[in-house]
Amino acid sequence: MHTHKLFRPALAVSALALAASLSTPALAEAGDAAVAAADDSGTSSATTPATTTDDNTKIEWHGQIVVYGRGEKRIGEAAAASEGGVAGADIDIRPLLRPGELLEATPGLIATQHSGGGKANQYFLRGFNLDHGTDFALYVDDMPMNFRTHGHGQGYLDVNGLIPEVVARVDYRKGPYRASTGDFSFVGSSYITTRDQMEPFIAVEAGSYGYRRVVGGGSFKLGQGDLLVAGQAKFNDGPWELPEDYKGYSGLIKYSVPLGKGEFKILLQGFKATWQPTEQTPNRLIGTPLCADAYCSLDPYLNGRTEREMLTANYEDDDWKITAWAQHYDWSLLSNFTFYLDDPVNGDEIRQYEKMWGAGGRIQRTIKLGDTLSLQLGTELRQDWIDPVGLDHTIKGQFDYVKTLFKVNESSAGVYAEATWKPIDRLMVIGGMRGDFYRFDVTNLGGEVGWSGKVNDQMASPKIGVNYELFDGFAVYANWGQGFHSNDSRGVTNPDSPSPGLIKGTMKETGARLEKWGLILTGVYWWSSIDSELIYVGDSGAVEPSGPAKRHGYEITAFYKPNHWLAFDGVWTGSKARYTDLPAGENYVPGALESSGELGISALFPEWNAALRIRYLGPHALIEDNSQRGASATTVNLRTAWTPTHFHGFELYAELLNVLDSKGHDIDYYYATRFPGEPADGVEDLNSRIAEPRQLRIGLKKTF
Repeated sequence: MHTHKLFRPALAVSALALAASLSTPALAEAGDAAVAAADDSGTSSATTPATTTDDNTKIEWHGQIVVYGRGEKRIGEAAAASEGGVAGADIDIRPLLRPGELLEATPGLIATQHSGGGKANQYFLRGFNLDHGTDFALYVDDMPMNFRTHGHGQGYLDVNGLIPEVVARVDYRKGPYRASTGDFSFVGSSYITTRDQMEPFIAVEAGSYGYRRVVGGGSFKLGQGDLLVAGQAKFNDGPWELPEDYKGYSGLIKYSVPLGKGEFKILLQGFKATWQPTEQTPNRLIGTPLCADAYCSLDPYLNGRTEREMLTANYEDDDWKITAWAQHYDWSLLSNFTFYLDDPVNGDEIRQYEKMWGAGGRIQRTIKLGDTLSLQLGTELRQDWIDPVGLDHTIKGQFDYVKTLFKVNESSAGVYAEATWKPIDRLMVIGGMRGDFYRFDVTNLGGEVGWSGKVNDQMASPKIGVNYELFDGFAVYANWGQGFHSNDSRGVTNPDSPSPGLIKGTMKETGARLEKWGLILTGVYWWSSIDSELIYVGDSGAVEPSGPAKRHGYEITAFYKPNHWLAFDGVWTGSKARYTDLPAGENYVPGALESSGELGISALFPEWNAALRIRYLGPHALIEDNSQRGASATTVNLRTAWTPTHFHGFELYAELLNVLDSKGHDIDYYYATRFPGEPADGVEDLNSRIAEPRQLRIGLKKTF
């Protein structure tokens, strides 16, 4: 449905931004990772990491060479000005309130939260409210992390199980300009590479509102390779009236060994968490007997549970990249978004759930056709067995009846080819084509509403880009490409109002990149159009397709290191988003950020380090006619650490999060809810979740 004001999303207006954290800087292996060769497949690394860095992007710290990944030179390597990567000190000193904020290494990406710590973040990029991951793809060591036909939202991207200490680098792309990545990557994509080696360590943290975290890990030689083991336990209650009682456990085992002309790696990861979420609150209730303040919990029976195990095997050399993966997933979330709107007697409490097994992989071949031309050929396969995926109505947390219940088999195959041609010095031309084929197979298992059906869909996605280095250290870029996201199998097979299986979008951009004098500066202007996008529906807490939309905007990013101890990084973005099937003035895209920005300052000395991060979220429309708007908000986070040389291997650190105690919102929406005594059709209102208040966290780390 695509009508005025009905259950439309609003946007995040502030999150507790990056908690300014300065953990122990990257050790030698992190520096190596920052410049290690990796392919430009868009899998475990999106772009070819630079082979050179300016001297002033390196720091000698306690006898180790620490590299700022943002200082990597990418002219002549990157296909677009908006490509980049973060590694070494950029990750190790990056402030993190939530694991999802690690993805904010992608300039302009905002990760917020409107529920408990075990639920996927809400993401925003290039004027898109990406919900929980639609149109933004993530790969970890070449395994796709987004879920298809998820119980809560298409493209659901949950990274709460990430252990930040094991992340070696994060590469990123904007737009669908490369052929190796398909589903969910239309707006952007990130590619996390985990460490192969790590010095043994253990860290303990404690903070306000019952926050506690213990993490440890290390690697050692095993045969001809390296075995890395890491684990994390995290607990948090948060500032909410209903303690969140978050309990999360993560583990990772990785073995890396030389094999033939390349290297073989096998990775096992696991994550399990439970929590009691406090979700968005209707603003009209705040300060009433039902809700004393913005931290109140209107339904004490809400709860969530998630469990995920993943096995990934990779082989890579100069010519081949081969990946195989398998995963198991078990998830449940009990929510109440509209309270008594649909059922005035028993309430609107629902439980969304699913169990899934999945498998897939990639085979990719790189062929050198002389000194100036190379060809990349590949195929990407995936199969999801989901049994069941359902929606129940509940009363005070107890089962009432089944609303929908399905079994889903979803399979896909992607084939792609990409050519890179350097006909003359300083000029690069990249052209690619990708074809994707999907099969959606849905079986009704019973419920109030249901259907069965099978649908096939396919799509071709061409791409082209050109860049030229006008003079040493300055290059210009132009890119055009088509991409897509898949829709939920249940919507695709619905016999009454079927959704297309694959939704096409087109994006283009022009940009420039400067690499001189210790400064990395990029500027990009982009345009996009998409046939349909997924939007939030308040009464179900899910998403549904909307009409077509167009956007355009700009991004300016910078990294500057004036001397050996000080570094700055920043980004500023602006965008305009409008539906194309609605009259002017009534065609605003709800939840589309009109501007955003971030500034980071870090200082690193032999015995102490500090970081400050400032994040700004600009204003945004909440409904199509722009009569309801979300306000801008700014959040500041600070962290300092002491690493005494006379206590070798120890680091004591403290984080002050939300330094100015901002009362902005993590997220807000505008839709109808109802409570006893209110009209039968409810009251349209701002529904928001306030940012967590100022809090202190203290940690102690020992490296062996």
